[in-house]
Amino acid sequence: MTNLTLEQAEGWIKKACAKATQLGVKVSVYVVDSGGNPVAFARMDGAGVLTPDIARAKAYTAIAFKSHSKDIAERMKDRPAAALGLTQASGNRVVFLPGGVLAKKGEEIHGAIGVSGASSDQDHECGLEAIAT
Repeated sequence: MTNLTLEQAEGWIKKACAKATQLGVKVSVYVVDSGGNPVAFARMDGAGVLTPDIARAKAYTAIAFKSHSKDIAERMKDRPAAALGLTQASGNRVVFLPGGVLAKKGEEIHGAIGVSGASSDQDHECGLEAIAT
C-alpha cells in the first residue's frame, strides 16, 4: 500500500481547482487515502453548499468500489434499486455520480479525489487533471 502525503493531496487540490477555474466553475475537492480516510479538502469561493459532502462521497465511492465513480454510475444506471440500497447500506457514504477519481501507482491504489460543483463531466475532468502526473 502506498501512502498519500498531505503535500501530494494539496497538489491534487490545487490542480483540480486550477482546472475548474479554467472551465469557469466553482467546486469542492476532497482527497482520501487508500483506506478512504480524509487527507485534504478545499471549497472554492462560491461553490455550492452541498458540494463538500458530495465531493467526499464521490472520493469514498471511488475507493470503496476501486474504480472511478463515473464507471460505477454507468453500471448502476439501469439498477436504481441496487444503487439506492448500496447508498443506504453505506450510511450515505457512497454516491453514484461522476467526479470520484481513483488514483493508482502501478497496480496499487494510492488514494482518490472527489470533485463536486460543476457538471458531472466537468467534475470528472477536474479529478483526472488533478491526479495526472
